[in-house]
Amino acid sequence: MEESAKKNKHKPVNERAGYMILLVMALLFVVISFVMKEYEGMLVSVPTIIVVAVFLVRNGRFYVPPALIVLMSVVLLLFMIAKYSVKIQNELIFGGVADLMMGAFLGLIGLIVVYTMLRSMPNFDKDNAFFVSLSAFCIGVSLSVIILLLNYTIVSFQNESGLEYSAPFIAVREVLMVIAGSGFVNILFYLNRHNGLFKHTLEKFLSENADTLGIEDQEIRNIEKIIETGETSVIEFKSTIRTNLKTGEKDPRMEKAVLKTLVAFLNSKGGTLLIGVADDGTVIGVDEDSFENRDKMMLHLNNLIKTQIGGEFLPYITYRAFDMDGKTIIKIDCSRSESPVFLKEGKVETFFVRSGPSSIDLHGTDMLAYANHNFGSQLRKVYNKIK
Repeated sequence: MEESAKKNKHKPVNERAGYMILLVMALLFVVISFVMKEYEGMLVSVPTIIVVAVFLVRNGRFYVPPALIVLMSVVLLLFMIAKYSVKIQNELIFGGVADLMMGAFLGLIGLIVVYTMLRSMPNFDKDNAFFVSLSAFCIGVSLSVIILLLNYTIVSFQNESGLEYSAPFIAVREVLMVIAGSGFVNILFYLNRHNGLFKHTLEKFLSENADTLGIEDQEIRNIEKIIETGETSVIEFKSTIRTNLKTGEKDPRMEKAVLKTLVAFLNSKGGTLLIGVADDGTVIGVDEDSFENRDKMMLHLNNLIKTQIGGEFLPYITYRAFDMDGKTIIKIDCSRSESPVFLKEGKVETFFVRSGPSSIDLHGTDMLAYANHNFGSQLRKVYNKIK
């Protein structure tokens, strides 16, 4: 880990110079394409500028594969050669090669996107190679269609005779509207992913078809990996929800231990709590027998969160029961809250955070300093409303 960090920190000067040359070349192509009204080349140059600029600004912390940079350069060069060829046949030949290279470039981008999304799922590429290939292909084709449609639209607006409602234009308009609709849904999902907007659609579909889609097996493999990792600042194990294993009786302290961990995760970097796993990683199973059925157990957990943490924080918490070796485990994933979270016990509210593999409570100036540092903007909004 340290060696790779050093390598990224001390990038060769000639490699950085190569990125600078590509950036200058891409900027030049944008200007030339705009002046010559060859917008397709410009639309390919802009993403190249963004990628290289991010790499340069982040001082090498954002790694761009050299092969990708070379491919970008080749695509840009072929585009320019094709657009400025004197003979028609040369333009057609180079144009075809340029389109082919653009497809290869966007296909590679698709693979990078898919692997980035699935990087936390070990062996996914081996177990689902067809899905990875198909997803990357769809992303590459989608990007190319968007570029071509934007090019057609810009050229149509630049046409002196104006837009003609021909069959090609109508087809382009329809595709653009479909893209706009799809984009709207995905943006809506991104902005409302914590507000349960898709709870009865997307989440319901995934949960009901977990076995068919292979999600169940993948989740169990992820749980096994988490158990192997052991308790950390973002991982904790609890044996039961409410049963004291020493006495065999219901014990509110067990429930508090679970809720305390969730509050600490919400106030820190988020994390995963596994209930039904001992501190040493032994799977003992959650105390499901203390409830009428599994649904009642999950409802009890939901009510605990709503009453002692707050229903407004439920969108940051996802939980589900899994069967492993004939025993039940509850996996609770918490994302970082955007505002401070307290554990409520009657009139007493306690602020917990993670400190290594433990959850600790903060009081007084320590709590204020931590909250101001991590939730400063949110606290200022609340203060301004009160004022």
